[in-house]
Amino acid sequence: MSIIKKSRSGRLIRASLVLFPLSLAFAAHAAQAAHAANCSAAPSAPSSLTAAGTVGSGTFLHWTPVAPPTNCAINSYTVTMNGAPLATVAGTSFAVTGLSPSTAYTFTVEATDADGTSPASPALGVTTLAHRTAYYVAKTGNNSNAGTASAPWLTIAYAASKVAPGDIVYVGAGTYHESVPINISGTAAAPIIFDGQGEAIVDGTGVACCTSPSFVSSNGFVGGTTEGLFTLGAAAGLNYVTVEGFTIRNYKTTSKDDVPVGVLIVGGGTGVSVLDNTVQNIQSTAKQTKNSGPNAYGIGVFGTSSTPLSVNVSYNTVTGCLTGESETTTFNGNVQNFIVSYNTIYGNDNIGMDAIGFEGVGPAGSDQAKNGDVFGNIIYNNSAINNPGEQGGGQDGGYDEDGLYCDGCAQVVFERNLVYANDINVEAASEISGEVSSDVIIRNNVTYGANSAGMTVGGYAKTGTGGSTNITIVNNSLYNDDLQNTGSGEFQIQYRAKGIVFENNSVYAGAQGQFIFGYVPGSDVTLDHNDYYTSGASANFELNGTAYTSFAAYQAATGQDEDSTFANPRFLSLPVCSATGTTPPGGFSTLMASSCTTAANLDIPRGSPATDTGNDALGSPSGSRYSSYEKSQPFVGTVDFDRSPRVNSSGRINIGAYE
Repeated sequence: MSIIKKSRSGRLIRASLVLFPLSLAFAAHAAQAAHAANCSAAPSAPSSLTAAGTVGSGTFLHWTPVAPPTNCAINSYTVTMNGAPLATVAGTSFAVTGLSPSTAYTFTVEATDADGTSPASPALGVTTLAHRTAYYVAKTGNNSNAGTASAPWLTIAYAASKVAPGDIVYVGAGTYHESVPINISGTAAAPIIFDGQGEAIVDGTGVACCTSPSFVSSNGFVGGTTEGLFTLGAAAGLNYVTVEGFTIRNYKTTSKDDVPVGVLIVGGGTGVSVLDNTVQNIQSTAKQTKNSGPNAYGIGVFGTSSTPLSVNVSYNTVTGCLTGESETTTFNGNVQNFIVSYNTIYGNDNIGMDAIGFEGVGPAGSDQAKNGDVFGNIIYNNSAINNPGEQGGGQDGGYDEDGLYCDGCAQVVFERNLVYANDINVEAASEISGEVSSDVIIRNNVTYGANSAGMTVGGYAKTGTGGSTNITIVNNSLYNDDLQNTGSGEFQIQYRAKGIVFENNSVYAGAQGQFIFGYVPGSDVTLDHNDYYTSGASANFELNGTAYTSFAAYQAATGQDEDSTFANPRFLSLPVCSATGTTPPGGFSTLMASSCTTAANLDIPRGSPATDTGNDALGSPSGSRYSSYEKSQPFVGTVDFDRSPRVNSSGRINIGAYE
């Protein structure tokens, strides 16, 4: 939601889409409960000020929120431009408008609590883009107009049919009931940009659903009846197009045959970006049958061409989507060299983010999402337990949604994500028989409060599914997962799990004390340099189908976790989560699922048994099976969950997500 405010200088500005940022998840809840009267310290300076979606007349600013001093709460942030105060906002993102093309600006941010104001963040320089032509769309416009600021067009779709490389389309405030096909490419030097300025709403109410683009009509997966409120793609590929700053909502169907999508990207191409949008209420409410189920997507990226599809999907909020058997955000088929970062995905009835292979979307030999970096996302309160497209048809059922999912993906890094209160928080597997997810690195993530497993690898069934090969899971912090007592515990190892490395992880189990649930004999897993702990009475480890009721017995019998410890890591702040905290969306039933009323800070203090006790000799990926990005860093990464250096100044590394 956008909020129009007036800056201290009197200029109109707008607060951009308010994200639920990473550090806020562990700091905000506790800080807001503090009494301002007891606050006696000004905050430290905000960090990591960045710009995204910069155009000729504006940019979206984002920064890392400040952890408040003891007994304090961060009340606001002040954005300055060229040394002068520009606006005061509550969140950690802000959209600046009214800038001039080809002009350099300098921005800083300050934080304020009850005691005072922080120093300014390091300055960020932003140079706006030059553009050949700016077009305008407004609710007062007419498509017979010239598309200028004084004579705007009426519809976004008409503007999309008129653009050329280097053009930008500014869409004014208001609600546009239309679907928008975008099939004209920009270039690397002259991209095409559609800018909703944080004020434009594309609403699917009354919009016909659904007809796929003609150039993919023969594709068995997305051909026929898949359509987006924004559909980006062309037969020859689509390149260098950005859609940013829109609210995209209310595209719904009751038909199992129709597939509504908020933003659909299909075909091949490069330089396609979806930035700073809110996607909400993209829904199929059809019910599953024994033969098939309904589908919908908040953001759907489908590489159907022999030319890879490369995208950047960042800083979006996706919520309220009912997607049947499909995913809230998906990257499927020949999708390569993709970025998924700093998105907030919550309150949906199926998988939060999925990188998929082997479903027949892409051509043979290229049907796999690969070479991706998925980082800085916040994914929470998603559950399939009440999903009408997942329950009641005799196919699926249960707490089976994933927050982050690699379903047959390869060479993807999942790092620095906050994933909590999903059915399964993180999974790397393949649902296709004979196929695997492979060469994946899962590092420096924080997970807690899952309904089922915190993390899981391997195929979920003895036959008919695939598996996981060469999955490296390092320096993650897991806390109190499996709140529905499914028995899957914190780390689950299923069928056909080979070459799995689980090291440097901090694993704090809940009352049932189920740390590892490796129920399949013959799994190829290496576990070491982990820190395990529970405040409950039980400590359960199961590996290769044999269960152990103490850490010592498990170590002695398996030879695993030889250098690991069983000790309280002393996390700074534990979340309060309940197995019956919320009724998930979907409406199939009124079953409850996990929700957390306070968030976590799973950082550790100096002196924790997890301090400096991790394995700092894990090395770096090498060989042809890893991507160039994976090989550019050590397995543990270069920065931790909070973007501090991953290896400290003494050359040591902590166990868990924080250094």
